[in-house]
Amino acid sequence: MLTVIFGGAFDPPHNEHVNTVRAAVKELGAERVVLVPTYQPPHKSAGFLDFAIRAELCRAAFADVGAEVVVDDEERRRGHDNYASLLLPELKKRYGDIIYLMGGDSLQYFGTWRNPQEIMATCPVAVAAREGYRDVQAAAKDAVERYGGKIRLLNYVGKDVSSARIKTLFLLGECPQDVPNAVSDIIREKGLFREYADTVKKLRSYQSEELFLHSRAALLRAVDLNSLHNLKQNYEQVFLAALLHDNAKERPSLDGLDVPSDSVGTSVLHQFLGAEKAKRDFGIEDEAVLDAIRYHTTGRPAMSVLEKLIYTADSTSYDRDYEPIPALRAAVDENFDEGFFSLLKFTYEKIAAKGRAAYPLTEQALRYYEKERESAKGE
Repeated sequence: MLTVIFGGAFDPPHNEHVNTVRAAVKELGAERVVLVPTYQPPHKSAGFLDFAIRAELCRAAFADVGAEVVVDDEERRRGHDNYASLLLPELKKRYGDIIYLMGGDSLQYFGTWRNPQEIMATCPVAVAAREGYRDVQAAAKDAVERYGGKIRLLNYVGKDVSSARIKTLFLLGECPQDVPNAVSDIIREKGLFREYADTVKKLRSYQSEELFLHSRAALLRAVDLNSLHNLKQNYEQVFLAALLHDNAKERPSLDGLDVPSDSVGTSVLHQFLGAEKAKRDFGIEDEAVLDAIRYHTTGRPAMSVLEKLIYTADSTSYDRDYEPIPALRAAVDENFDEGFFSLLKFTYEKIAAKGRAAYPLTEQALRYYEKERESAKGE
């Protein structure tokens, strides 16, 4: 009995998960699908839903894929070292003739996985291409040349849908369309993804509708970039920093809070004030989140990945359609670090063209990253 093994966080499972499995069953002639929800994903931020709930959602989502469906709790039983290279041999012993299914986006980063050669030696791999990701045929050829084994490319091409984006919409109190009805019903009945309902409500009370829509657009952009470039940033930190980055933009009162004196009365005050008010009004104590808010407009030297992500997401948020933002957004999509530098340089030059001096941190950031790029060229 040919068995398709399909793993993932499934936080939550969505329509493209289901469509990919359904296509694999049909194209491969599989009689069984084994779903392996991650316990604590080694290469992703921890999700909001616990293992038992995600397993329940999987049973509901994959109920009709044309084959027997098993939700295996191997990862929970093991509790640690849940790498595919270690799991697949165990699953092969249990289920016999197996083929490992992954999306084209996962194949793109296959070289970063633990012992990919052992995965390829254990069983064949089936890959479904995905819109928005690089040539899956080239990636498959490269993987086989590097690690051996066999890869079967499915005819099915999946849409660019992510669990992280869907989770974000649920957390914002919206009803995303990319999940099976059975999954939406369970989420609604159990009151899932309500962790930040009060935070969203409070933010909306502080922002005009236009500004909240910008915060939403920047948040979705940050979540998408984190997934697209496999930045591996903690989801909750990304969510909070992006959502709250402009929480003080329409609340410029200093309220005795400590901000740089040279920022008062300038367009960058809101980033410093935003960090202080995020701490005071929203209870944010995570310094990584606060720093991402604190420098999202100016940047600074030696930024963390999270800081660069929020800076970039704000600058290229989906509500910004004026030139040259679409081109800069495309550059970021192509290469995150190069795109970030282009944004930093564009911001500095735009200010200079108006005959104004940039805030000191912006110039310091630009010079820092110029020097970093020169050093990289010299190596």
